Order: sequence, then structure tokens, then C-alpha cells
Amino acid sequence: MDIKENFAKNLTNFRKQANLTQVELAEKLNYSDKAVSKWERGESIPDLYALKNIADLFDVTIDTLIKEHPVLTPTKTKSKKRSLRLTIAICSTALVWLVALCAFACINMIIPSIEHTWMALVYALPVTMIVLLVLTSVWNKKITTGVIISLLIWSTIISVFFTLYYLLATPPANLWMLFLIGIPLQIIIVFWSIYRKIK
Repeated sequence: MDIKENFAKNLTNFRKQANLTQVELAEKLNYSDKAVSKWERGESIPDLYALKNIADLFDVTIDTLIKEHPVLTPTKTKSKKRSLRLTIAICSTALVWLVALCAFACINMIIPSIEHTWMALVYALPVTMIVLLVLTSVWNKKITTGVIISLLIWSTIISVFFTLYYLLATPPANLWMLFLIGIPLQIIIVFWSIYRKIK
């Protein structure tokens, strides 16, 4: 096989592994879908600048794009990317909880008279969900994004509930009704997730 054929085969494999259409790939590279189609048919090969962008997009080297490789290469790349994303998510979550624990410890040491300092840990829940939501949105994980939005809504409602319950001198007896707000929001998220998946 020559370089054009190798590149055509590899580009097609990497694009399919990334669940991208030719049009979507073309948009990411600022090229026309006709150009991508020609590359995948082996009729032409992109310039060095475009090759570098393609390699960066799929997290591989230019050498990987133009040489003949076993079919397992895209799967290994996908697995490597998944591991990296999981590591980023865990580190980001750990950082949020480290800040919350530091706030909890510092407030208890500096101003021990303040009550309910454990609320710093409750507030860490929605903040964690916001961080994970940003990451999953960037990574275009539709199903995971829906789950995290649900968790964000419920953790925010829990945070508001505890804040009002412990900070108000006499919390209202029907404070539990805050949780009713979450029900229509949850229904909207479910339908929105289904719509995005169908689309």
C-alpha cells in the first residue's frame, strides 16, 4: 500500500472510532466534506498542516496516520483516551473535595464558634457536578451529561434544603416541598436526553 491508501484507510477507521461523520470531521478541520471524502477514497492527501491537525484530533502521530497498521490501533487509542479522561475527571473531583475539606478545617480552626461548618462538604456536591458537567460537555458524552445534570439538580436542591433548614431560626414545616421542583426538571432532562440521542 502507498501513503495515500494507508492514510485513507487509517482516516476512515479513526473517524468511525470517534463516531464522526465526514461532515463533522470536515467542520472540525475547517475543510469541506468533499475534501475529506477524497482523502478517504485515497484520491488525495492533505497538506502537512492538515495532517498535524488530524493527528492531534485523534491523539495519534502523523506516522500513525500514513503507515499501515493493524486494525487494533484505533481501539488502543480510544482506550488510552478513555483512561486519560477518567484520570482528569477523578483529579478534578478530588480537587473540589480538597478545597471543601480545607474550607471545613480552616473555618473550624479559625472560628470554632461557627456552627454547621460541615455544610462546606454539602456544597461540594453541586460544585463537583458542575466540574464533571463541563468535562462531559467538552468530551461530547451525551448520556453521561444527562446523568450529571440530574445529579446537579438534586444535589443543588439538597444544598438549598440544608442551608434553609439549619440557617433559618424556624424553618418552615413544608420545606420538603423544595424537592417537588426537581420532579419536572428531571422529566425535562429525561426527554431532552432522549431527544439528543435520537438527533
